[in-house]
Amino acid sequence: MNKKVSFAALLLLLLISIPIFCMASTNPIEIYINGQKINSDVPPMIVNDRTIAPVRVISENLGAQVTWDNDNRLVEITTPSKKIILKIDDTKALVNGQEVILDVPAKIVNDRTMVPLRFIGETLGAKVDWDNNLRRVIINRTSTKIIDLAYEVIEGRKTVVIKGDSPLEYFMVETQEDNRFAIDVKGNLDNSNNPLFVNDSYLDKVVAGEIASNPPITRIVLELQPNVTVKANTSSDKTCIYLSFTSFDNILEDLTFDSKRREFLATIETTKATSADYFFLSNPDRLVLDIKDILLTETPVPKIPKNDFVEDVRIGQFAEDTVRVVFDLKNDLSYQVVQDGNVFSIIFSKAPSVEDIKVTSQGDKTYIEILASDKTDYELKEDKLKRQLKVVIPGAANLLDRNVIKIADGIIDHIELAKVKGDKNYNLEIIINLNAFPSYEILSSSPTDNIELAFYSSSSLTPLKNKLIVIDPGHGGSDPGAVVGNVKEKDLNLDIALKLKTLLEANGAKVFMTREDDTFVNLYARAEMANELNADLFISIHHNAATSNATGTETLYYPDPEKKLFAQALQRAVVSYTGFHNRGIIERPGIVVTRETKMPSALVEVGFLTNQNDLAHIMTDEFKQKVAQGILQGIVDYISGKTN
Repeated sequence: MNKKVSFAALLLLLLISIPIFCMASTNPIEIYINGQKINSDVPPMIVNDRTIAPVRVISENLGAQVTWDNDNRLVEITTPSKKIILKIDDTKALVNGQEVILDVPAKIVNDRTMVPLRFIGETLGAKVDWDNNLRRVIINRTSTKIIDLAYEVIEGRKTVVIKGDSPLEYFMVETQEDNRFAIDVKGNLDNSNNPLFVNDSYLDKVVAGEIASNPPITRIVLELQPNVTVKANTSSDKTCIYLSFTSFDNILEDLTFDSKRREFLATIETTKATSADYFFLSNPDRLVLDIKDILLTETPVPKIPKNDFVEDVRIGQFAEDTVRVVFDLKNDLSYQVVQDGNVFSIIFSKAPSVEDIKVTSQGDKTYIEILASDKTDYELKEDKLKRQLKVVIPGAANLLDRNVIKIADGIIDHIELAKVKGDKNYNLEIIINLNAFPSYEILSSSPTDNIELAFYSSSSLTPLKNKLIVIDPGHGGSDPGAVVGNVKEKDLNLDIALKLKTLLEANGAKVFMTREDDTFVNLYARAEMANELNADLFISIHHNAATSNATGTETLYYPDPEKKLFAQALQRAVVSYTGFHNRGIIERPGIVVTRETKMPSALVEVGFLTNQNDLAHIMTDEFKQKVAQGILQGIVDYISGKTN
């Protein structure tokens, strides 16, 4: 009897201890890279005594790029000197083509690719430690290496390229010799292409050597030809330093002024043709002209004749390769910068002015006429979130006796006039505040002295009339997209796109398809088509693939306020029509077709081909029609301002 009681007591003790043990063992694992805590939506976990973590969280924080091959279930991690390939659930990995056996393979967990953390960190040149008390992985990068020196032509300029295996830091070094340029780069020199002999009209040679070890510093010295200067910049990922050259055989030769009754002309002549940038500054108002690749000699500034446009002109060597000319301006004015070979002409003239705004309401239509003193260019800017349409007239002045015009006719609430500083000049913005964002037509062509617009209530004209919409059926041709059995994503995308085209055209829209059959089209070409057409909207249609549990619709967008609003309208409408699980909108900066398109754009991922329930619906013609109707409704909602 006593033995039975003892066994029961022991069993009770074990049961009580299990939750305590589980709590201790499930404390979250933390990751610190170079002293910074790294957060992830899927936390790291331990499998077979090895920590695995999301591949993008680790790799991208160590300066690597990650790509995913869905067809072969491969993840590729690349740096300038390393290429790592892992296959899901396979213990064999490739590092620069060499096979490596892993203790734990890459895995998919909660739609995220998880990889062995120590293997990735050490392969990318970092030191990886484990603090068992804190349950913390500590990763510190080892020193950067300079892996190549090269002499190339970059954007038309002869350039020395210093390449690292990770982002490079550098510092300019003062030299005592006119024909030498030097920089110090943090990192070890790991390059056999040294010295680099060139001997052309810019550069004799490049010599590199380590001058310190803790931390490692490499000094790179360029032996230049006479009258050559060097400009340094870096690649977007900071792994390359570019040293480009300018030879100063180009000088500013002449500066003249000519004043007429209605304009003021400044003429600048250089020895050779070159380029220039110009921009506008305020308080006080100035026009700044930066002439590139040129030296300023003893060119005097002539006396400025009496005029109504320019108060003063100043000139100086702004940078080693740039001459800056500053015009101090009077009043509101307009100007043009014209280049003809080696001559720049800056023409100042009287700014156009808005002298009257006429508003005529006719039931469910409202007409606006903006009368200017002279023909002028203008552009329109939509802000559906604020329910505003802005008419922007460069350099124009407001001659009306008020800045707010009250309308309140059911379509337009009021009109504001505001003077706003732009990059090139002051702009006059005529802000039309709407009760809802309706359909409108432009009844005039730029330039004009009478800007005419017509606004329609939603009952009088379909919002889609004359809108140019580009439909992009994803993948195609040699690129099938996701494949499940005999089902290819490219075919489903095209089926829905063709149904959407029919619906849009029936509602008055103009439609352009990036492909209308099983054809491969480059991603950048798709975006460029829409940009060249100056389309109003761009919709890319896709289907998803992941684990069998993943389900539902999501809409992807490039981080831009207007593109986000468009994505919200599409996501809400498609889910409403199909009844699919709502995965929401997702910001994805790297998608080419939404990043490169200039107009509002979004990519709809209709559903998951890898989910049996999703696929059963997706394959039916009835469901495809619902998706097309949902996208149509999302477009109408967006154009009508129903974006919340």
